[in-house]
Amino acid sequence: MPINYLKQIQLGKFNAGGFRISPSKALDAIIEGFYVFSREPKDNSQLIFNDGFPVLVFLQNCDDIVEVTGYTAPYKVKAAWASAGSIKNVYVNYNNTTDEIFIVRFHPGAFYKLFGLAAPYFRNLPIAPFEAIARDNQFDLKRFFKLDSITDKIDLVETYVQKSFKEVAAPEVLAKSLKYIHSNRGNVSVRNVSDDTGVNYKWLERTFTKNIGLLPKEYIQLQRFINAYQELLGTADVDLMRIAITNGYYDANHFLKDFKGYTGKTPSAYLKLQKDF
Repeated sequence: MPINYLKQIQLGKFNAGGFRISPSKALDAIIEGFYVFSREPKDNSQLIFNDGFPVLVFLQNCDDIVEVTGYTAPYKVKAAWASAGSIKNVYVNYNNTTDEIFIVRFHPGAFYKLFGLAAPYFRNLPIAPFEAIARDNQFDLKRFFKLDSITDKIDLVETYVQKSFKEVAAPEVLAKSLKYIHSNRGNVSVRNVSDDTGVNYKWLERTFTKNIGLLPKEYIQLQRFINAYQELLGTADVDLMRIAITNGYYDANHFLKDFKGYTGKTPSAYLKLQKDF
């Protein structure tokens, strides 16, 4: 999803144009939350990032289009997209009609079970048009866009999930692993996770790949980066070495390399771009 929205979600602090709606109790193990964000008209291009929680991102109108750039040759997505996996240096460019974004954020693993996808589905296409996925799984996208209120849209999504989700319990050790990684903000090693859960690396690798589509190391890297990103954008006194070390990087160069890999820009160039907006 757009990283500026993800930053608000992770911090639990929303600006005037964003808010969260909790899913019904029966679905809170599948859907992490529903989110609505108002897009600034001048914010025509947004960096996309994923922290391991797959999302559906709905544009305001069924005919709205974004152009996806950076990962491969530019391509267009109409109405809605799904994204997951490790997304690096990918941006979406909006048309001028989308003022509001509606996001459904799923718990790791639940999205793939719901839509019958293999977990590595997004490895080669981190932002996929939702239209084909919806059609193959009888999600009524046309009806969704005919609804005017967010409440009605949430009701449609929840009804669909209740009817379609075939519960397949994820291993408890996986949930424990994710909790450990999140509580430590990604500042851990795979060995730390293995020691905490009492399982070996091969088991972790198979389980993460099957349920999340990422290796344990990749999942940890996502958590580490998003926390370092939040700290970078949340401080007026930018000290790259301090940010790097406190977030589990070996040094500032390691953080710089990661930052450029995910954003396509150096921290200073990216911060300048944010200030210009």
